[in-house]
Amino acid sequence: MSKLLEYEVKELLSAQGVAVPDGVVVRGEADFQDAAALPAGPYYVKAQIASGDRAAAGGVEKAVDLESARAAAARMLGSTISSQRVDAVLIECGVDVSWEGYASVVVVENPPRRVLYFSTEGGAGFDPSQAPIQMSLTDDDPHGFRIRRELRQAGLPSEQLAAVTAYLIELIRCAQRWCTYTIETNPVTFVDGRVVALDAKADLDDYSKALIPRPSLLDRADQDPRERAARDAQNSDHRGSLRYVQLVPEGSARGPHPFVASHSVGGGESMVVLDALAAAGLAATNYCDTSGSPSAEKVATGARLVAGQAHVDGLFFSTCIANQPLSVTANGLVAGWEDVGWRGPTVVRFAGNQSAQARQIVGKWAVERSVPIVIVGEETDEWEAASALSELIDRVERDRSA
Repeated sequence: MSKLLEYEVKELLSAQGVAVPDGVVVRGEADFQDAAALPAGPYYVKAQIASGDRAAAGGVEKAVDLESARAAAARMLGSTISSQRVDAVLIECGVDVSWEGYASVVVVENPPRRVLYFSTEGGAGFDPSQAPIQMSLTDDDPHGFRIRRELRQAGLPSEQLAAVTAYLIELIRCAQRWCTYTIETNPVTFVDGRVVALDAKADLDDYSKALIPRPSLLDRADQDPRERAARDAQNSDHRGSLRYVQLVPEGSARGPHPFVASHSVGGGESMVVLDALAAAGLAATNYCDTSGSPSAEKVATGARLVAGQAHVDGLFFSTCIANQPLSVTANGLVAGWEDVGWRGPTVVRFAGNQSAQARQIVGKWAVERSVPIVIVGEETDEWEAASALSELIDRVERDRSA
């Protein structure tokens, strides 16, 4: 699976007629000449990394003019932000916003389908499960009348209905054409009679290459052995799905935030978890999703990949409100963790079918192996659970130092 950067997604969306702010991608000194042709500021200078909350990590700066934008870009290039090297920045014109909202189309499980999420509130840390519009899509969507009805019920002003409806229809079409797991624009806004995507990200499979307007975006060399192992496991066992992306390669320089392994059930849940971890001051080293009722063996493969990373300080596992039998998931988790000898600080959040049994299975293993662990259910949201992991990592480190 490929996680596209913001400027790449915006380029694809722009090719489909979606409005995005004027901007220039800068990788070196020569690119600053292109930035000189941008309209007058202010500008936003944005590190192009796969991170849930770049602003909090220093990856987004506002600049009043091109000189200060150039200085900010020069500071970011080559630096490490959220444990990732910055090889490109986006210098983008600021937009006067009427509201900062959230819009995404996400593949969810049980049953597998796409869901449209929309809210006129959004931004860093927004939880899509709180969006007033959560519309399951069928193969013959998009249905404009359904979207307009939902927008009216959510209280969207009538003068914005046509533009927002058209925008969401195009977002759905892009998700369908490109076979995305996730396409997210957060925030979006309404200005001058149109909807503008202020930020964007997308997750695509390699088979989407022939389907997107710029296939070369998926030409990146696959150098990470964990990603190859996950792909091999997915191809050999079609029960459910296993998706893995290495966000912070092993051996990367450590930043100010603890490195945390991330494992979730559900593509949308995985994205929520990345945002929650960033909000708690934790740097996720990977993306991993085992959903769609995978076998225990497949979950164990994912758990080995996640927990086997040598550079992590803790591990976070969370599920959406899953219909898959979580006792099977739990058995896979403890098998994978045991295979790689995982004993580090761990937070596990189970929500859904057989969650009580799942908590018992993991709890029994943790007691037997003396693992510092916090196990919670759906009464604890992802942000609270991420904060609990941050506190647990700190406590374990203090105990070691004592």
